[in-house]
Amino acid sequence: MVVPTDLAGPSPLDPLVLLPVPPSLPPNPTSDLESLLASFETALASQPDIPLPVLTAQMRLINRNAHILLNAARHNTSLARDELDKADLELRGVEYELGKVREETKRCEEYEAGYRDLQLPSVEDFLAEAGEEAVGALPPKDDEGYEHALTLARLEHELAQIKSREDEIAQLTKQRDAVIRSNKDIKMKFQTSDTYLADFARTAGHMLTKIESVAAAKPATK
Repeated sequence: MVVPTDLAGPSPLDPLVLLPVPPSLPPNPTSDLESLLASFETALASQPDIPLPVLTAQMRLINRNAHILLNAARHNTSLARDELDKADLELRGVEYELGKVREETKRCEEYEAGYRDLQLPSVEDFLAEAGEEAVGALPPKDDEGYEHALTLARLEHELAQIKSREDEIAQLTKQRDAVIRSNKDIKMKFQTSDTYLADFARTAGHMLTKIESVAAAKPATK
């Protein structure tokens, strides 16, 4: 007997394919086939003990029970296939999430904190410069989270210092720009004054030349 590799769909010519599956299934009719065949052989060979219509009715009953069991098997196979597809989909989702978790875990394991490359002040300098509020917020030294809290406090303190220096630089930059603008204004005024003085010198020179010319042309008085 060749075992089928897949389950074929029901034939559209099957008259019982659309019958609903009863709550309680009939027994397997295989055990009744031998006695039914023996009764048929007896009925065909000689006078039967059981009338032929009774045997045909029994045959129809066995056939109907076989169809009911077949429909139940198809229905249960369909349900099992749906459950299998659902489980396969859930498994794929779990495998996808597991892959993401593994990627994030590997990324966390390979992560190197960038603050380690910063040139932070020593712990002693930090404790000396930081205020009492920042130092008092640290957990006890024997606490396992002390080192982590101390590192965060040092980073926050350094960030505050950097922001303060940036504010000072911005203020000095504004003052420098104001001085540059003032120097430009003074230079422009100086250039304007120099132009006025040059014009005044030329005008005075022309007037002096004219006066000298008039004085030279005037006759001498007796």
